[in-house]
Formats: sequence, C-alpha cells, structure tokens
Amino acid sequence: MTNYGGAIQIIDAKQAEARDFWMFAGYAGWTGGQLLDESESWYMVSADSETVWKMISADSGTVWKELVRQRDEENADPRDAGLKTWSSLMGIIGKENEAKVVSESFADLTLKEWAADAILFNSTAGSDEMQEDLSSSDAGLTQLSEIISSVSSAPDTLDKIVKLAVNARDGLAGSLLRGSPADKSPFLLSDQKFHKSIILILQDDEQMTLGILINHVTTKIRPMMFSSGRIVEIPIRYGGSFGIPGVTDQPTIFLHAKSKLKEQSIGEPVGTSENDSSKIWICSEEEATKAIAEGHASHRDFMCIEGFSIWNKDAGQIEGGILGEIIEGKFELVDPSFTEEMWVTLQAQASLSLDTLDRNCRLASDAWGVAGKEENSFPPCVYDSSITVSELSDDALRYWIEAFL
Repeated sequence: MTNYGGAIQIIDAKQAEARDFWMFAGYAGWTGGQLLDESESWYMVSADSETVWKMISADSGTVWKELVRQRDEENADPRDAGLKTWSSLMGIIGKENEAKVVSESFADLTLKEWAADAILFNSTAGSDEMQEDLSSSDAGLTQLSEIISSVSSAPDTLDKIVKLAVNARDGLAGSLLRGSPADKSPFLLSDQKFHKSIILILQDDEQMTLGILINHVTTKIRPMMFSSGRIVEIPIRYGGSFGIPGVTDQPTIFLHAKSKLKEQSIGEPVGTSENDSSKIWICSEEEATKAIAEGHASHRDFMCIEGFSIWNKDAGQIEGGILGEIIEGKFELVDPSFTEEMWVTLQAQASLSLDTLDRNCRLASDAWGVAGKEENSFPPCVYDSSITVSELSDDALRYWIEAFL
C-alpha cells in the first residue's frame, strides 16, 4: 500500500505500470466491538464457530486476479456496485447458491442505485440517460417559473397561497405539497418518508418552513375519553421527527376538513386564503372531543398528527425552506381542488399493523396519486434489472414504515 506520490515514483522507476495499482477514495472503519456486533451480517468461518468471521478461503493472489479480471471486462460498469465480483468470490468459496438467492434482492438493487448516484463519474450511463437526468433536475425550476408567470396572467386561477409564496410574505402556509412524481424518486436513498408523501404546511416565514406529513399512520392510538365513560380511539399519524425543545418532544395536532365544523368555527384554517372552506383546519383535542360528544362529528372526521417536519432558511434567503426543495424538484404544490379527495382517501387508513400495512400503503399512494402522474411507457429500471426505480422506491418506503412506525 502506498499513497499517490509513492505510486508515481514506482511508475517513474519503471518498477510497475499504472494498471498495477488500485486507487481508493475513502475507507471503511469500525469502532471497538462494532464488527463483532455485526456478526449476523457476515459469513462465519465454520458452522461450529460463533465469533470468527468467514473470510474468503482463497489466497490473496486468487482474489486479486479475480478483481483485476472484473475490472478489465469490456462491459464493466460502476452501476453494478461490485456485485458481480462478490458473486464470483462467493462461487470460489462454494457459496454460489447463497449468492443467487439474494440476487435482485432489495439490498442489491438499492446498492446499485447508490452506486449510480455516488460513484458513476463518467459517461457509462450513456448520453441519453445523462440528458434525462439533467432534464429532470430542471423540472422544479420550470414549475416555479410557470407559477410566477401565471400569477400575473391568470390570478383568478391560482390559490392566493401560491402568490404569497412567490412574494415570500405569508409563504406556503395552508397549502398541501406532495413528494416528487419523477420516475427516479429523490428519496430512494435517504429520507424515504418523503417518497410519495403528502405534507400540510403550517408555517412559512423568514426563519423556517414547518409542516406535517399526513399520510403515514403509526401503530399508536390516541384515546379520547368522554364524560359518559365512552372511549374512542384515533390512530396517530407521523407528522415528522421534530418536537418543540423544552415544551414537548412530539406535539400532537388535530386536523379536520368537515364543512359543518367549519361553519361552527371548530378550530381555524391553516394559513389564510380567499376561500377557507376548501382548506384543512386545525383544532385542539378539547374542541375535537366536544364536537364528537355533541354529535357534530365522528372521531373519523379528525386526524391526529404527532411531530412535525422543519426546513430551515438562511437569513434573507427567499428560496430557502421548503420552497428551495420545490425548486429542486423534490416536492410539488397540490392544486387545492384535490384536497377533499386526498383527505377522504386518507381517512380510510387504519391504525398500522401487519394486517393493515399493505392497505395503508396503497391508500397513501392512491391519495398521493389524486394530483395526477404522467405515465411513462418506459420507466427507468435499476441497472441490469427488470425492477423499475419507482418500484424500488415504493419498497424502500414500505421498509421505512415497517422499521419506524
């Protein structure tokens, strides 16, 4: 092992050629005891050993020759993420069947997408694919441009919230956003909770954008007790990972969109607009309990949200907060006319369990899809796979829900 300067000296001395070296950027490390704790993620040396790693039994020369052979293949592609090399080495130690079992697994496919995102530095993907990526990155800028131009040309067709977002006064408060409809989700490799998300913006000012996700039901229940002794339970939804420091770790928020309750001024609209009757309202638990007790509403008319999400802004940065991510194409504004159908669809979700997981995910996706999605006859697939990136993103969201909610 040597550094870059050392390799140059060896090559200049004609003791080796450039192709004899492998250059690595970064390294992997484990803290004391960490590798041992990860024993279930590694192969063991033998069936009767519980603490020793199974390293490749071939000698280092064999391993090196295999790595060189893989590197020099004409069709070698960084998007393969070294999986062909790993499969070959598994075959050397008699584990080819185990390698086949995990082929096309979620982990392998996600690794390929990580490689395409993190280590694809050249034109291997082809000019067409690269141009497609560039075009999709401009989608957010195009959307914002259309919003700005439409403010002056067709003000009656725009919700006032959008105009406020453009001039950065009251911002996006009260509007619904949804996760990007792009074929390649920006949330596959990180922040999977925002994939096909629906977000209600509660506050958008000079300091931050504060919002809550409304389409992720958790396993937790909020019991509501009445003077008659009756108890009803409302599923708690995950609004985000933030709380109010020093006040509460996970604030609880009640929402409704029922016209009758709006007429009785139960709560208040989120944000301001010329037509608050079409908006989602926020209320206290006491107001919700009273409305149910007096027969004005059912507990199913309310959503109970715990926690919220924050997008900070730098001082004087108009395009910061969530608006910055809209510009990047990570989110898009939802037309207010879709609010009611989205709300009704999400109301059908039940408290999360193994029995309700699939249905809840489907309903969340249906609500997200209310705002529409352009169908692509040839959606991009994960490299060397028949699985689309969109399908993989859906699976990533499902795993996130199983793990955290």
